[in-house]
Amino acid sequence: MRFAYMDEAGNTGRRFDDPAQPVHLILSLVVDEAKIQVLHQHVREAGKRHFPAFCTDPEFEFHAQQLYGSRKGRYKDLELERRIEILDDVLAGIEAAEADVVIRGVEKTGLARRYRNPYHPHDIALMFTIESIERLARRDGCQVLLVADEAREIEDGARRDLAIYQELGTAWGIHTEQIDHIVDTIHFVASHHNGGIQVADCASFLAARVRKIPERAGQAR
Repeated sequence: MRFAYMDEAGNTGRRFDDPAQPVHLILSLVVDEAKIQVLHQHVREAGKRHFPAFCTDPEFEFHAQQLYGSRKGRYKDLELERRIEILDDVLAGIEAAEADVVIRGVEKTGLARRYRNPYHPHDIALMFTIESIERLARRDGCQVLLVADEAREIEDGARRDLAIYQELGTAWGIHTEQIDHIVDTIHFVASHHNGGIQVADCASFLAARVRKIPERAGQAR
C-alpha cells in the first residue's frame, strides 16, 4: 500500500488570466506505507529545529506561502536566506521517505484560448493526477490511497469524480485509464495534522513558482 499526499497551487477559480497564477497544478508525494512514519517524524523534527517555541502549538504547521512571504508573527524577523533554508529542510523529507513526486497541471490562458467553455482547471489537473498515480501503482503492483489538503469548495466534486473514474475510467484525452489501483475515496485532512500534506504544500508552492510566466527574459514574477 502507498499513500499519495496531494496539494494544489494556483487555484484562481474560473479566472484564467491571473498573471500571478498562470498554472493550476496538483503535486502528489507517493509514499510507501513503511516510510510514512519517517516522513512525519522528519516534519516534527524540522519543527523542533526551526521553531522550538512554536512547534508544540496544536495549530503549528509548515505552510510555504506564509514561510516564504509573511512578515508577521513567528516569521517577522526571518531573513530570506533563513526562509529558504527552512523550506529546503522540510523538502528533504521527500528524499528521507523515498517518495515519488507526481506533478500535473494546466496552463490556464491556453485552456481558455482552446475551449469556449472549459472545465475548471482543478477538475482537469485532478484527472491527470489520478491517471498518473494509477500508472505508477500499476507499474509497482500496489494500491494507493489518496490524502489531500482540505478544501471545502472542491471536496465533494473531487470525491464524485474519483468514484466515476473507478467505475467507468477517465474521460478526456487520447489515453484514458481504468482506475483500479486507487482505493477508497479521497481523504481530505487538515494540513496541521499531517506532515505529508505539509511537505506537499511546500513542494507545490515551489513547483508553481518555477512555472510562472517570466515578465522578461531571466526574471520571473
